[in-house]
Amino acid sequence: MASSQERNDMVEKNSSVMGYFRKIFKARPELLATRSNDEVIQRWLADHPGHDELPKSVRNSLANLKSILRKKQCAEGNHAGSVPVLDGKPIAGKPKSLEMLEAQIDDALTLARLLDRDGLASVIKLLHRARNEVVWKIGQ
Repeated sequence: MASSQERNDMVEKNSSVMGYFRKIFKARPELLATRSNDEVIQRWLADHPGHDELPKSVRNSLANLKSILRKKQCAEGNHAGSVPVLDGKPIAGKPKSLEMLEAQIDDALTLARLLDRDGLASVIKLLHRARNEVVWKIGQ
């Protein structure tokens, strides 16, 4: 069990990591609408020499923040522009409910990974499949 100081250090580290990503998403809100985090990850790697890949804790912080910010956008009815987008391409005329479903499945995926990536591997696989089907429906 982690001591209270260790927990405080973890929270502070996550907060500063989330703060880093929050600035990026504030400057480039369209990145929230994309499924891929590649651009954000490449920027983090460029800003943090000595890292060949994103540490797991940083990846989790990125996923959590993106999920939080997407939920906030949905609650406010504000979707990175007036037309919903997926991977930077407009999705004209598609119901917002499918986008909300995709975001919720994405949140469930993030939570499952955080709780027990190995123990919930079959659940994670099913959630991936569900999200992919929703994305396919959005693109029709």
